[in-house]
Amino acid sequence: MKGLVTKLVWANLSHRPLVSLLTIATLAAAVALMSLILQFSGHTETRLKRDLAGVDLVVGAKGSPLQLILSSLLHVDVPTGNIPLREAQTLMRDPQISAAVPLALGDSFRGFRIVGTTPEFLDFYGADIKYGLPWTRSQEVVIGSLVHKTLGMQVGQQFVGAHGLSTSGQDLTEHAHAPYRVVGVLAPTGSIIDRLIITPVESVWAAHEPGHDEHDEHDEHDEHDEHDEHDEHDEHDEHDEHDEHDSQYHHGDGHQENHSEAGGGHHDDHAEHDDPQAVPLVDFRTMDAGDREITALLVRFATPIAAYRLPRVINAKPGLQAAAPAIEVTRLFSLSSGLTSAAKTVAALLALVGALSIFAAISSATAAGMYDVALMRAMGAKPSFIFLERILEGTLLAAASAAGGILFAHLSLLVAYQSYDSLMIFGLHGGTFFQTELYLAGGTILIGALAALWPAISCYRIDPSLLLQRGR
Repeated sequence: MKGLVTKLVWANLSHRPLVSLLTIATLAAAVALMSLILQFSGHTETRLKRDLAGVDLVVGAKGSPLQLILSSLLHVDVPTGNIPLREAQTLMRDPQISAAVPLALGDSFRGFRIVGTTPEFLDFYGADIKYGLPWTRSQEVVIGSLVHKTLGMQVGQQFVGAHGLSTSGQDLTEHAHAPYRVVGVLAPTGSIIDRLIITPVESVWAAHEPGHDEHDEHDEHDEHDEHDEHDEHDEHDEHDEHDEHDSQYHHGDGHQENHSEAGGGHHDDHAEHDDPQAVPLVDFRTMDAGDREITALLVRFATPIAAYRLPRVINAKPGLQAAAPAIEVTRLFSLSSGLTSAAKTVAALLALVGALSIFAAISSATAAGMYDVALMRAMGAKPSFIFLERILEGTLLAAASAAGGILFAHLSLLVAYQSYDSLMIFGLHGGTFFQTELYLAGGTILIGALAALWPAISCYRIDPSLLLQRGR
């Protein structure tokens, strides 16, 4: 019985392929749009939860609170400015704060941001070293998994950061006096840390020390003159510089030493690395701040009272502001709520059009095939058989629309993910299926069944004797 119904439905659909395909395409467009909305909501909610890393408060320079959150936690905007380290130290020692991590931002390398911070930053995101070791002094970096994959950087390689966060027009000579050295590669976390180059705050300070560029140019000129006099010691130094230069501008060539995946030979990297800019790491809570500055401070509260007291205290200080990630992210979603509502409205209208298309297609087929239905009834087919055949036809059309629409939405995101960095930042890769999409598919199939209900009832009520008396 079921097999016969299925064969009959397939015969009806294949008999009018153009109408069937157009009906499927109309409803599939609505499903695809709704699927994109669901994926955007699901991915961003999951990704933001990871990227916010349980941070209760971000302290930075006066400006837009949303900009402060975007730049310090999501790393998709420029910082609002710098704040004195002395002020940050006061907050670090506050007993109502359980953790406070400084950030020094402003530089990047080939589109990936360089973040000066402390080892606690890795703990915030639950990041572990996959290859190599953590940094132990300035000018050493660990790179996120996506940086490692995209740029092919390995343990032991050197590079020079560029001032600014743009991927175009970067001057790789501005910070040439303070090159970085990769000492570790992080395991994937599914958070923003996968796209970051992480180093001690002291590294960023060294890259921005005033007067280094002129001093280094003068030293380079002196070394060149001494090389012409064939001093053996300076020849050795220049040879070392040449090796560093080659390592700096040749990434992922697979021929450099000390970059095995197991991190073997990493201790040799530390022993051989003799960068005059590298300095031992310090305790930011107790060091002499002087006129040092940082970009932001990521704060976790020790007590609920801190959520009420600290923002008011911080915002009252000149040049400082406190931004709560939860509040600002809610504002971010509210800014896009109008666009999301408009997209949902369009999707609902498309779904209505798709349902009407299924209704029209099955009604038309029913009207054109009334004599065939009457003939089947006269040959002994029960009314329930005819009714089931029409319902199944609408259900199959809707099921094909649901599958095609969801698949199209995911494939579109997979393609766009490779082309647009913003999608990569928010994790919209299209490879994850959400439970809400199952509800979407079920709702679409229900729409198809309801659209076929009236034509099915019409077939159920057909009097075969009247139709056979009139003939075709």
